Amino acid sequence: IAIIAILAAMMSPALSRAKVKAKQVSCLNHLRQLQMALQMYADDFNDHIPPRNSGGPNWRSQLQPYYQDVRILVCPADGPKARSSYLINGFNDWFAVHLSKEAFEEFRTWQGDRSMKLTAVPEPSNTIVFGEKFKDSPHNHMDFYQGDGNDFEEVNQSKHRAGNQAKESGGSNYAFVDGSVRFMKYGTTMAPENLWAVTEQWRPAAPALQTPE
Repeated sequence: IAIIAILAAMMSPALSRAKVKAKQVSCLNHLRQLQMALQMYADDFNDHIPPRNSGGPNWRSQLQPYYQDVRILVCPADGPKARSSYLINGFNDWFAVHLSKEAFEEFRTWQGDRSMKLTAVPEPSNTIVFGEKFKDSPHNHMDFYQGDGNDFEEVNQSKHRAGNQAKESGGSNYAFVDGSVRFMKYGTTMAPENLWAVTEQWRPAAPALQTPE
């Protein structure tokens, strides 16, 4: 019995890592399906991603005809009660540069129907379009430049890690504008480059972004 207990204790960390890996891979596949749905939507809407309007349907609803199975919205690591596990890039640094002050204020408060064109992203293979969030986050978009808001704290950069390991030991899944999906180690999407940004002003990681929680 003692030997069995010792063997079980030795195997427990390996089993824990295997479970974490299985959930991470499943979540990565969910993101791949979401990215494919986004691309099909963009093909139908002149390369635009879903617009955001105050009181209007969110991106999950607008993309649903293209992915259909709502179960892909939840990463297995979040459990079945989670409503959604992902954030879409708000690309608001691009709008801050390309819109007038008045127009950006309308965009910032979710008025109108402006949306990003995927072909306007200068580095599609290195720019995030979907990332994982904390399961209790009510946010739908990653808005790191929103005037008076900052959603960096909503991005879960270490969703996939074994047991009680430090967040620095884990990582999360991301979908990129070019269609690729990747697992990225904690912190590597914020520094040395901010992979959520598309403008020269925000692409380099600011000191405050290099050690995100």
